[in-house]
Amino acid sequence: MKGSILTHFSWALFTLVTFFAGSKLAGPSKQITDQGLMSEDNRRGALRVGKPQLLNALGPSKDKSSGPLLDPNVADDLRPRGLAGRKISNSGTVRSSAENGFMNQKGPLNKKQLQDLVNLAVKSTNPIERRKAFDRLLEEMRSDTFTYEQAMTIRIAMHHGGADGEQWRTFDYAWGANDPASAVAEIDRIPEQYRRGFTSNMLPGLASVEPQTAIGIVESMEGEMRQQMTGRLLEGLADYDVGFATDYVFDMAESGDPNASQYMRRLAKEVMETAGFEGGVEWAESLEEGALQAAALRSVANEYANNDPQAAAQWAEQFVGTEQNSRLFGEIVREWGNQEAASAWVESLEPSQGQRDALSAVYGHRGATRPEQALEEIQAMPQSADKDFALNGFISGLAHKDGEAAVAWAAEITMPGMRESAMVRAAKQYYKQDRQATEEWFVASGLPPESWWQIVGSK
Repeated sequence: MKGSILTHFSWALFTLVTFFAGSKLAGPSKQITDQGLMSEDNRRGALRVGKPQLLNALGPSKDKSSGPLLDPNVADDLRPRGLAGRKISNSGTVRSSAENGFMNQKGPLNKKQLQDLVNLAVKSTNPIERRKAFDRLLEEMRSDTFTYEQAMTIRIAMHHGGADGEQWRTFDYAWGANDPASAVAEIDRIPEQYRRGFTSNMLPGLASVEPQTAIGIVESMEGEMRQQMTGRLLEGLADYDVGFATDYVFDMAESGDPNASQYMRRLAKEVMETAGFEGGVEWAESLEEGALQAAALRSVANEYANNDPQAAAQWAEQFVGTEQNSRLFGEIVREWGNQEAASAWVESLEPSQGQRDALSAVYGHRGATRPEQALEEIQAMPQSADKDFALNGFISGLAHKDGEAAVAWAAEITMPGMRESAMVRAAKQYYKQDRQATEEWFVASGLPPESWWQIVGSK
């Protein structure tokens, strides 16, 4: 009996020891489970709905004295993986700092806060967070307390963070608009390799608030640099006042600037972007008749047709018979995606210079896309001005693919001035494709010697 009791007692003691040993061994696993570990199936489900719950649980502890939560080797294996199988890194330090500390803070931001905002705006994987952070930076730039030092802090952080082109354009514009004095001074301070880009981005912002200062900067430039910056200047002048910008282009034309029509087309595009199609049309139609209005109308027609060619065509019909505005028909045809519909519209027009320009544009498109069919249609036409215009357009489209054929067909145009112009235009492309052959062709072409310099593009 005593032996039996002793035996039972021994088994009971053994069971208790085993239980406590097992509890100790199971302790770490219970601790990990409390931190949010899931089964593989559940973890995948959480990832699919955007809830990787282990990011915070297994990331580095903010309390350095406590040490890591898990053994690094174990933690690496347990870190959640994305759908592609890559381990998800523990990021978001900047995000939480910005959100909790100063994203909505009113008042000046210090250097560290600006740097964190830039990092979030540039590097966050969340597009909404990037936008919010960048908008906060722009808000800071609009404040009365914004300084040159803050601007440089942002620029340096953007450079190191790898900001994209759109962010650079927006930031530089905002600097010119919100702190003109320091932005202008930066032109001379910035390294030369960045000067052109900075000036191009900043100038429209400057022109939107201090137009005369911006004009003075551009007019001090020369050559190609001045041409480029004039276009950027007009963007800012349009933001300042459309009437002011328009008068500026007319003044350039009166002073003999050969690029005035080109600048008017640029301004027209800006007006369309800010005022919409109806506003752009109203503005262009209000201009004084002449070359500049024609340029503005062509630009409006181009933008209008790109958005709604049918409506643009209906609007353009009021200009049938107006010589100075005839080229806008060609703009509409070139932007019309459905060339069959474009051709039908051209055929419905009353005979005019505009109708012929539109016909030329139709065959320019066909010469580039369906040259054999286009040539058959042209050859079937009776000899007339319409046929010459069709050939003229056809050659422009064909020359980019086959300069040799283009110069040959250009010689078939019967109108002398148009024929020579078409031959030179086609020869420019031919020269790019085969210089020696072009030289041989030119000798027998009958063109005047000075035409050669038009073809090669130099004297």
